[in-house]
Amino acid sequence: MSKRKPKSADEFMKELEGDPEYQAATAERDRRTTEAEDELSQAEQPLVQELADVGVDVESVWDLVNTSTDYSAAVPVLEKHLQDATYPDRVREGIARSLSFSSAASAWPTIVDLYRSTTGSFDLQQGLAVAMAGTVTAETLDELLTEARREEHGESRLLLLHGLKRLKSKLPAAQEALEGFVDDPVLGKTASKMLA
Repeated sequence: MSKRKPKSADEFMKELEGDPEYQAATAERDRRTTEAEDELSQAEQPLVQELADVGVDVESVWDLVNTSTDYSAAVPVLEKHLQDATYPDRVREGIARSLSFSSAASAWPTIVDLYRSTTGSFDLQQGLAVAMAGTVTAETLDELLTEARREEHGESRLLLLHGLKRLKSKLPAAQEALEGFVDDPVLGKTASKMLA
């Protein structure tokens, strides 16, 4: 009995291209993705318009995430819209992540309050943790540490450690806090890498 030669990736892809069931499933998946993207884009239009009113022209709040452009003037607008629970969590996550820079430190009370009260949305909680890490200061370090110790925040606490890493060279308390997390079963590995 001869063994069949395994299919190459190209042969497998050609087979799928000729499979009407596979093509229909792919088209349906693409349609749903486009529909979801359109819904999110429509949902964030009030925010996009208000950002334009303060001179920040974007198509989506996600355009602000990881940009080098200074949009400090938009912080009050972003903070206001972050508190609007009618936005989908994905939009609010983008707003939170867009607030993850030191000039947005004025939004700290809002960010930390939302982080404490957010339970059902993993993505939003992650975005808020990123925002806390980006806005933490010497004055708010103790609050960040309190939240990092709360196990109910789950793995989002790992992101809080980035705030300690950011401050450790300027603030001995941040360095000490990272060292204190080395033996933590969830945070220890990340803390150790950040100290290396």
